[in-house]
Amino acid sequence: MSNWSEIRAGYEPTLDGPAVLVTVGRIKGSTPRDTGSNMLITATKCIGTIGGGRLEYIAIEKARDLLGRETKFSDIYELPLGPELAQCCGGYVELLLNKLADETALSIFNRLIIDNENSVILSHWSLSECRQQIVRASDSLTYLDKPLQAAIERRLASPGSEIVENRNSVYKTFTLVQSLLDTEFHVTIFGAGHVGRALATALAPLPCQITWIDSRASEFPENTPKNVAMVVTENSVSAIPDSPTGSYFIVMTHSHQLDLEICEKLLSSRDDAAFIGLIGSRTKKSKFEKRLAVRGFSPSAISRITCPIGLPGQEGKRPAEIALSVSADILRRHYQKKDSKSPRRWDEVHNSN
Repeated sequence: MSNWSEIRAGYEPTLDGPAVLVTVGRIKGSTPRDTGSNMLITATKCIGTIGGGRLEYIAIEKARDLLGRETKFSDIYELPLGPELAQCCGGYVELLLNKLADETALSIFNRLIIDNENSVILSHWSLSECRQQIVRASDSLTYLDKPLQAAIERRLASPGSEIVENRNSVYKTFTLVQSLLDTEFHVTIFGAGHVGRALATALAPLPCQITWIDSRASEFPENTPKNVAMVVTENSVSAIPDSPTGSYFIVMTHSHQLDLEICEKLLSSRDDAAFIGLIGSRTKKSKFEKRLAVRGFSPSAISRITCPIGLPGQEGKRPAEIALSVSADILRRHYQKKDSKSPRRWDEVHNSN
């Protein structure tokens, strides 16, 4: 998974001097970060992370060494994670270092870091040289070979990164395909009370887009992160169709009757929901099950609602405790869903050959 959101968070409007983009390439076994994770390193700053520890220290050291070379612009390092690096992961990481030194490279990077349009960046690596290009969803792919076309289409449809090997080349060449999208999933929160505010705060740093709905404008904070869209409406039910396919819906309004109306609408109109969570006790769950059954919903339909919400065994009732538990459960569900759809990792393909 790429981490452009981490780079954007610490990035200044433009790069005013040379920088090195460090990217995790091929990986095997247990590693701190996945393929496509990035760091931006200048002579004085480090933005983003590839997992910390000795690996990151070496990455920074190699990047600043590359900054000091006038004729070398890219490099690849293959590093085993184990006793040699004093890291217990035990896997293998390939680090791709690409210097953004000339005006063309800086221009491309400034565009991709600021422009959040649905697009991917292709990094073509050959003999430790890197050539980058941005491909947008509207661009023609007919000039590219089929495996690369397929990878681009996957990354335009779903955030993440993957490596496409060029098996027709005599030399070791490959293309890293990275999505520039930050949003991996969508969460719609109904309710801006204490728990709603805590949940929006807990979810905001994650790679998601949040729609936050309530009728009371005064309950929303003055400032919210860029990935949080506040919706003030007297009819929260009417906002349900606006959430994208595969959204996670969390119902926690100030009114049990409104909660019931939202749940009813979600069951009747959002078969595509990834999750429907309802805050409350087991007693509330039982009452809602009976009321929804009277409204004609089958037991299997009603079972789509999860109540209480959060990770099993988490009994804390403080807003922050509930928010952390619910956020962790959403992440767990998201990655289970993502893993079931993802192509095999490079090391899995390599080891099966």
